[in-house]
Amino acid sequence: MLSLPFFDKKDELEKEELIRSTQTLHHYVHKYFYITNRLLVILNTHLDQSPFPTVLADESESIEKNCTRVRDVMHLILDASEREDKHVRKSIEPALYDQIALSGVSQKVKAAVIKDLHQETLGLLGDVFGPLVTVRLAKSDLGSVMPPVEQCGQSVLSLGLGELVQSSARIIELLCKQGNKQRSLDKAIVLVEDVLSVLKPPCDSYNDILSEVEAYITIISENI
Repeated sequence: MLSLPFFDKKDELEKEELIRSTQTLHHYVHKYFYITNRLLVILNTHLDQSPFPTVLADESESIEKNCTRVRDVMHLILDASEREDKHVRKSIEPALYDQIALSGVSQKVKAAVIKDLHQETLGLLGDVFGPLVTVRLAKSDLGSVMPPVEQCGQSVLSLGLGELVQSSARIIELLCKQGNKQRSLDKAIVLVEDVLSVLKPPCDSYNDILSEVEAYITIISENI
């Protein structure tokens, strides 16, 4: 008689753990889109090229399709930054490029360099922050922080993004078609946590890249 409440409580705690994991995964998929759109705003604001359209998560599509779509846009951002970085390299002296690129150079020096560069090139490299944005993105690890869908379990990736915020019973039903209820709950938790453990680290690193670029723009703007 005393064991039944124990197992009931364990079951409820695991259901809470499953819901917490699926909602966290849902958050990180959306976070990829948020970071990507913030970078698109920065590129559209500071680079002299055709504007990039925003990319939106689709709750009705699978997690894999959403991640693939955001990867495609991240590739565009990477290609644009590398292309513009080459243009900057060709347009200025190596010593000036190093002052923009090197993290050991003071913000005041960077600010002076990019301000002078903007005046000398008559804005051909975008606005005053164009070269800075281009160089920082090109030198980041943008290529390594894309959603690593090839490393994730297909059973979770095939779920619709909106299904991640459904009830624990529905998620178990979607992930575990057969088997004992308790084992299915355990299995569902493991499946979701495995995908989260793969997706979360690169997304956090991706956010660090965004934060660094935004910080550089903010700090240097105060020195111009």
